[in-house]
Amino acid sequence: MPAALPLPGDLLPLDADLAKRLDRVRWALRTGPLVDGLINHLVDDLGEPQEILTSLDRLAAATSQDADDVRSALAELVASGEARVQRGPEPADAERLEAHQRFRLVMDWDHFHENRVQLTIKGDDA
Repeated sequence: MPAALPLPGDLLPLDADLAKRLDRVRWALRTGPLVDGLINHLVDDLGEPQEILTSLDRLAAATSQDADDVRSALAELVASGEARVQRGPEPADAERLEAHQRFRLVMDWDHFHENRVQLTIKGDDA
């Protein structure tokens, strides 16, 4: 058995729309846990700030993640419209940030809460 199974597009002819949707699903599955770690830090540790001045290195240290994983999580938040990354007054490309570069992370919490499914599991009260 191969170490990794082939992708559907490797075995079947897929139209461009379906291939794009499948790529998006795979990206979301890969980045989901990374986004969760970043969001947990922003919510639990920082109390849902509207914006913060930070760097990938700082976020990586705060979330116990690698800077590249934080970059992927930021890219996902930006792509979903839940955040903006800015350097000065200009938007910045989250995927091209250097680990040490400072940037402003501007969150759209209303959009986040309207579009993300969040589950809370509480302990047994009995």
